[in-house]
Parts: sequence; structure tokens; C-alpha cells
Amino acid sequence: MKKHKTILLPLGRQFSIILVLFIVCTAGITLYNTQDYVRVQTDFLSSSLDSYSSQLAKNTQEAYDSYKNICYSVAYSSVVQDFLSSKNRQSSYEAYQELRTQLENTFLLNPYISDIAVYGQDGTFASLGGSAFSYKPFADKLEETSFPYCTVGTSLINGTNCHILAMPICTLGTGQSQRLGILFLAIDINHLLSNSMTNMNSQKLYEPEILFANAQQELIYGTRSLYRTVLSTPAPQSETDTYEVKANSSPVTYITKCYSFRNLGLSLYVLVDKSQLTSQIQTISQRQFLATGAILLLVFLFVTFLYKPFLDSLKQLIDFMKSISAGNRKAIRKGAQIHQGLIGSTEINDIFNAFNEMLIKTEELNHTIFDSYTRMYELEANNRKTEIAFLRSQINPHFLYNTLTMICGMAAEGMTDKIILVTGALSQIFRYSIKGNDLVSLREELEIVKSYLMIQKERFADRFTIEYNFSDDAYDCLIPKMVIQPLVENAIVHGLEKSLKPGSILIGAGRNPRHGYLAIWIFDTGVGMPPEKLQELRHSIAASVHDKTGDASADLAKMDAQNHDSIGILNVNSRMVLYYGADYTLLIDSEEGVGTNIQLRVPYQTNDFHKHHNSSPLHQGI
Repeated sequence: MKKHKTILLPLGRQFSIILVLFIVCTAGITLYNTQDYVRVQTDFLSSSLDSYSSQLAKNTQEAYDSYKNICYSVAYSSVVQDFLSSKNRQSSYEAYQELRTQLENTFLLNPYISDIAVYGQDGTFASLGGSAFSYKPFADKLEETSFPYCTVGTSLINGTNCHILAMPICTLGTGQSQRLGILFLAIDINHLLSNSMTNMNSQKLYEPEILFANAQQELIYGTRSLYRTVLSTPAPQSETDTYEVKANSSPVTYITKCYSFRNLGLSLYVLVDKSQLTSQIQTISQRQFLATGAILLLVFLFVTFLYKPFLDSLKQLIDFMKSISAGNRKAIRKGAQIHQGLIGSTEINDIFNAFNEMLIKTEELNHTIFDSYTRMYELEANNRKTEIAFLRSQINPHFLYNTLTMICGMAAEGMTDKIILVTGALSQIFRYSIKGNDLVSLREELEIVKSYLMIQKERFADRFTIEYNFSDDAYDCLIPKMVIQPLVENAIVHGLEKSLKPGSILIGAGRNPRHGYLAIWIFDTGVGMPPEKLQELRHSIAASVHDKTGDASADLAKMDAQNHDSIGILNVNSRMVLYYGADYTLLIDSEEGVGTNIQLRVPYQTNDFHKHHNSSPLHQGI
């Protein structure tokens, strides 16, 4: 079979031919009369402006109505009432923790809430991030007045210009209402209105100007110069009417609609430059011209005379790539082959040649990288598995000594039933610590913690109580084995045992879906820590993340020497960092005479997740 000669043309020349054809077709189509179409589009754009502005006003009204409901729900919740009326130091600390949780949960209800603040009559203040200094001017202005849910102005909160809403917080169920404080809600007004405009004007038919002001004619959102022009222009009698506003410093004329929110004393202005409507009509008309037969003719010419060989060549390259992806090693050795037909492209020819050269180099480099990576990964995985196994094996011997001593005392008194329970629990703890996978469900870990606490309850009699608080979806989350028991042991030995009064331990867990982790906390009402001791422990936790030698026993001995009383906490912290990285260190809060709270976080994963995603030997058990 005789081979034909391929004529190679540069892509630049091919594009020149396409451009000439495109211009000729476009020039012919633009002669078509589009008068009726322009009239239809004019009516459509005018109605779109009216619909857009009324929808924006409706959305804004609904947003502020929802903020009112949020303010009521927070201001008259029992958590806020208890916090502002609490006088006991320990109860106030707990009330503050509950208040923080309430504010954080409320914050998640709306993406445009920047901050929520509670300002008490006695100066008590709590917020998610704002400072008392930012809210004090508003509180002072409202201190001696009786006011409902209202707007009080704007302020810079956490670097964001926010619209501040206020609501009085009064006592409930006392017979006579008394103001306890003020609830402030900071709304990111720029984010709220800009997002509303983007969502409703997704087709970009026009770019409106938005002005938002209060009853005192203070601008909350928008351009100040344009707002002064609006104020100087008489408004129509009815809100449903549109009117024109002419800018003083430019020849621009705006079509304007105004909406009032009388319950809050707010006004919303929507302005559209008239020239935008004309420009949009012209743009849409041009698109209509191009939407007729010109594009179809061009596509036909492209495919038939010029681009069919180009597309065929690309298809050959794509098919070859798919063959490689399917594992065809023979295709890699043979290389990509090209058949462009009568008219071909020099660039396509060069691409195929370069691609074949790249395949050869890539194949050689892949072999080198794979061998190096395999050796490095196996070495690192073995080192990490060894270090984790060593840290997990460090069971506190004092617990064993004290338990055996307690069993001897029970035996001396003939307490056979209790001896059976205690020895069974002790056996379960040690069997659990040395066998099985390294990752277990929180439900399994809790069973061991309960066994440990049963032994300690026998030892300490009625010195402390235990409370559990777990969300339903927490039990199936996978966590490293033996990370809760050392923290509970630390709470008993260094918190409750040193206290002269009865105490309690709260163990709980809850999922944070937004950040994808499960938080587990152990809170005791023991002796707590002085500030310098707490700072020293936090420093040790931070240092243990970075000051590693690679020798687990040496690192543990160093931690023991520096902070012997907290070796269990540092041990757990080291394991968490080895599993999940430096972002998952322990969080500790403590107040002397009040108690200590320790929190650890783990990525929320279950057994179902690991069956499909577990590819690391580190997470397959040691």
C-alpha cells in the first residue's frame, strides 16, 4: 500500500484561516434585524431589576427577623441567666463554660454572625472573640434606657466592620423583671449583603449599588458619596415606585428603589446605573447574533477541513494515555504513534515525540523513586510502631502496688466477692493493654476506664463520684488504646486524692462536625493547679512535640525527670502526636481550688472508614 505524504501546517496558519471565516460569518449575521428582540430584552431587564430589589429586601428582612429570634433564644436561655446571676466562684466557672458552649452553638446557626457578646450590669463580659472595649460605648448609651431589640450602630469586631444589634437581658420567673445585662449580636454586614447580591444576580445582568442606613441617617453599608446624593433627592410617596438619582460629581443616573424596615428603623436602597441596562441589551443582542447559523457553519468548517485531523491526533494521544493508565506495559515500550492524515500539524507531531521521550525518562525515574521511597517508608513505619508500643507499655506500677495491697486487705477480712470483682477488673485492664489492635472504639476504651474506676472506688470508698456525658455518635469513633485511663488516673492521684473534701469526675465526649474531630474531656473537682504549675505543664507538652531524640525510652526518662507528677499526661500527649501530628496535643485548663479539665481530640473515624481507607501499617495494630 502506497503511503501518502502528510502536509504539515503550523497551528498559527490554521487559526488565521478560522478567524477569516469567523469574521465573514459574523458580519453577515449582524445585518439581521433584531428590533423585536431588543424590545423583549428591555422589558425583561426592567422587570428583573424590580424582582431583584424586592427579593433582596425580603431576604434582608428575613435575616434580621432571624437575628431577633436568635437574640431572644440566647438572652432568655437558662445558661445566660445562670451566668449573669451566679455569685459562687466554682459555679461561675462552670456557668462560663456552659455559656461559651451556648454561644459557640448559636454562632454556627448563621454564617454572617461575627460575634456574640454578653455584657452584664456589673461589668461581667463574655464573647466569642470581641473585646469588652468594642461594646462598652453601646452598653453605656443603653445603660439607663429601656429599649427592645434594636440596632445600635456599627463597630470593628475582630477586624470586620459589623452591624451591632442589641437586646436587654432580664430576669425570668422572679415576679418582677430586672435587667441583668445586654446581649450584643455582631453581623458581618459586608458579607451578608455582598453574598445576597452574588446569589441573586448570578447571571451578572447588572451590577447594582446597595446602600443600607439606620433611622439616624448613619450609613451602615455602601458608598458615602452616593448616599449623600440619595439623601438630597426627594423620594416618591410609595415604596413600590422607582425614581431616578443623578450623581453630583458625574453624569451617571441611577434607577433607585427604597425599602424601609420600620421595626428596626433601617432603610435599604438599590441603585442601578441606567447605562448598564443599555450595555446589557447590546451584549445580549450580540450574543443572539452569534447564536444563529454562524457558529454552526464555523464548526462544520473546522471539523471538515481543518480540525478533524487535529482532533483525531489528540484522540490517538488520549487513547494511548488510557492504555497506559490501564497498565499496558507493552504500549509504554512501543511508544505513542501518530496518524494525522492529509493535513497535519507540526505542533502535534512535536507533542507526540516529546511525549515518547517523557515516557522513557518517567519510567526510569519511577523505578528509582519507588525503590528509595519503599526503603524510607518501611524504616519510618518500624520506628514509629516501636515508639508507640513502648509508650503504651508504661503502665503506672503504683496503681498495681496499691491494688494488690487492697486485695490483701480484702482477703484478710474475708471479702471474697469483692476480691473476685477487683482481680477480674485488674486482669481485664492488663489483658486489654497488651493485646489487640492499637486503635479501638471509644466504647471499648470506656469499658476499661470503668473497670479502673471500679477498683479506685473500692480503694477510696465514697471520696468521689463519677459522671459520664457522651453524644450518641461518639462511641464508635476510633481512638488510640489506653489514652483515657492515664488521664483519669492523673485526675484521681493528683487532683482528688490530694483534696480534703469529696469530689467528682466528669468524663465526656462530643463530635465537632465542622472541624471533623471528636473532643474527649476529663474534668475533676480536685485541688487544681497554681498558674505557674499549669504554665510549666503546658510548656512541657509543647516541648515534648519538638524535642524528640528518636529513642522512646530516653524521651520518656527525660520527661519524667522534668515533670514527674505529670508523666502520664506527657505520655498520652506523645502518643497523640505520633498518631495524628502536632495539631493534636492535649489541651489543659486548671484553676487552683476549683479543678482541672484535660481535653484530647482525635479525627472522627470509625471501623467502616478504616475498612476502606486504611493503607498505613501504623494504623493496623502493633
